[in-house]
Amino acid sequence: MSLEENNGGLPSKIIMMNRMILNSSRVTQELNRRLKQKLNLSIAKFEALIAIENATDNAITMSNLSKELQVSNANITGLTTRLQADGLIQKAPLASDRRIYSVSLTEKGQLKLEKAVEKHGAWMKELMACVENNEVDFMNGFLDKFDHQIEFFSNKRGA
Repeated sequence: MSLEENNGGLPSKIIMMNRMILNSSRVTQELNRRLKQKLNLSIAKFEALIAIENATDNAITMSNLSKELQVSNANITGLTTRLQADGLIQKAPLASDRRIYSVSLTEKGQLKLEKAVEKHGAWMKELMACVENNEVDFMNGFLDKFDHQIEFFSNKRGA
């Protein structure tokens, strides 16, 4: 019996894609749960702190942060307001255009991010303990091909 017959006739590539999406969601949910439990930090806040730290001069405009995290400007406004209320970031208008705000990490934000990165790294190591190096190499090659295909798929018009 083929894999397709075992799975109600669904092609194996569709089954694999569904499993990748499901596993990505499960990992994200578990990391979010752990970050909230251990550090009172959502995964969205964690990703924002990383993007801010990685920005040139450790500061980024709100619109560029929105692009970096691939979320709406409205979403970024709410997220940065919460981060600022937590004392993790500071907002400041740009000298060149006071209508545009940039955000940067506070000392408290930097310390929180360092702890979160450490925890996240330990959790990733634990999660990936079952994966052999040759499997990592294979999957990275596969994901490179898939990244290119997603780019092609995303740029295709009228489909």
